[in-house]
Amino acid sequence: MFMFKNKIKINMVMSVVLLVSMTIIACNMDKVATVEMEKENKNVKTKNGKVVVIDPGHGGDDPGKVGVNGTKEKDVNLAISKCLKEVLEDNGFDVVMTRNKDEILNEGGKFSKVGDLNKRCSIINNTYQINSNSIMISIHQNSFTNPNVKGAQSFFYEKSEKSKKLGLILQNHLNKKINTEKEKAAKPNNSYYMLINSKCPGTIIECGFLSNPSEEESLSKEEYQKKLAEIICTGIKEYFGEK
Repeated sequence: MFMFKNKIKINMVMSVVLLVSMTIIACNMDKVATVEMEKENKNVKTKNGKVVVIDPGHGGDDPGKVGVNGTKEKDVNLAISKCLKEVLEDNGFDVVMTRNKDEILNEGGKFSKVGDLNKRCSIINNTYQINSNSIMISIHQNSFTNPNVKGAQSFFYEKSEKSKKLGLILQNHLNKKINTEKEKAAKPNNSYYMLINSKCPGTIIECGFLSNPSEEESLSKEEYQKKLAEIICTGIKEYFGEK
């Protein structure tokens, strides 16, 4: 009987210790999550301003499309995104970048497409949670079997009217300044991971075709990257009701 009571006491003590340990772990996880969110959203300066989350597609072990002359999409995406960040900030926007360097966005730095996309969406959605007056612009480059195909195109989530508005406005400006020979239409989409899982209005912009030698060369030049950034910024300003 005595041994039985001791076993009960020991089991109770172990249960309490286990419960306390789990509570401590949970608290630490919450702290880590909070710190991570603060890092991701450190550029969100005000809850009343306009915020643009720029997502430079691919990175790290994921090069994205590779041009006919070896240009990697991930590098062009980041270069254009940095230009866009600068011009947006010059125009009074708060900017959050999903990545600022050549990296894959998941724990341990090991390539995982799903992990990378989840991390990007987490940054976007955390920003939107802080400021609902946020939009997302995901920068990408295109490729096609026909090397003559070229031009910039926006894609928007077809179930979001705000995303549609953003996509149409951006496409209009891209057609005026980039697609001067042949206009392209903004395309609705219901399958792209970034569009489906981002809570804020957003669009994916395929800035050009790396499979087109001439366009690949243009996309690699800083002058053209800045031109694209200015065009996208003009569209964003119109979306927010600015001139």
